[in-house]
Amino acid sequence: MYHSKKKKDGLLSYQIDACHVYGFEVEKLLQDNHPIKVFQVRSKQDHNVKKVIKTYFKDNTDVDQITTRQFMAEISVLTKIHHPYVMGMDTMGIFPGYFAYVMPLYETGTLTEALPTMNQEKRDEYLVQLCAGLKFLHRHNIAHRDVKTDNVLITAKEKRVVIADFGLSEILPTIDTPVSTIKGTHMYISPEQFIQKEFNAFKCDMYALGVVYWCMVFKLNVFDLKSTEQMKESVNTLCDTSIDWLVLTNLLDPSPVDRLTCYNLLCVLEDGIFVPLPLRLAILSSTIKLKTLKVLGLDLDLNPDSEQQLHHILVISKQTGVKISLCHE
Repeated sequence: MYHSKKKKDGLLSYQIDACHVYGFEVEKLLQDNHPIKVFQVRSKQDHNVKKVIKTYFKDNTDVDQITTRQFMAEISVLTKIHHPYVMGMDTMGIFPGYFAYVMPLYETGTLTEALPTMNQEKRDEYLVQLCAGLKFLHRHNIAHRDVKTDNVLITAKEKRVVIADFGLSEILPTIDTPVSTIKGTHMYISPEQFIQKEFNAFKCDMYALGVVYWCMVFKLNVFDLKSTEQMKESVNTLCDTSIDWLVLTNLLDPSPVDRLTCYNLLCVLEDGIFVPLPLRLAILSSTIKLKTLKVLGLDLDLNPDSEQQLHHILVISKQTGVKISLCHE
């Protein structure tokens, strides 16, 4: 979201104050979406040092209260985190009329812009990085609540992704604390938010991650679709033994209980686990159902092969700490 896409400059005088305090000069306006403005700056001493300043305008209205809450939510998260796949913050300040903070500039742009040229190697790499970043946030009880391709930035040198924009994020007491507020961006909002009074915010993030991965697999912006049903129908065109089908089917599952956590998804994606990948994905779900295993081409009738498979299930269960139960449907 915060990159060097050219837009018409239109900075107000009060925004120059932040540049003066931090020793920057304005280069260009990147985003103007009242009450938020984002602009690119460079150091007055070294023009090669470039940053981004994000400002939240205060106007003493009801919108002002929302803006203040959004800024404080973002700052409360950014001051707690430091991770290679999560956007950081350099400093922040409160000025007459607005809040502001300084963050790195990601000149390569957003994941949305990279979709047309996405290849399998890159999307696999980015999925692991995004999963690692979300796992870090979730381990600290931080739910992002607005995961989308526009909020994933790409670094210039390493070509790695970072999760950005924590304006809707929540720091919860525990990983199991329910929430009741619908948050996110259309097409990325998980279905349970519309039908349940309370739901798990972290599983909402996993659904949104599934939409992001769908965009990478199909090289499309999800907003090009008319409905989420089109997205799910396209998943059915994939080979039902491919990793793409397995991951998307799980993350986009309308039942949040059946979605993998970041930790378990990373286990699925890791190399070196001797169990076949389809079985690995089923194993790492909270409950393995016989119907699911049959879809994956596995036979759990009592025979030597199934005993070996059950042994694998028990081994992986111990390795991951996931409680496994077999049940009929």
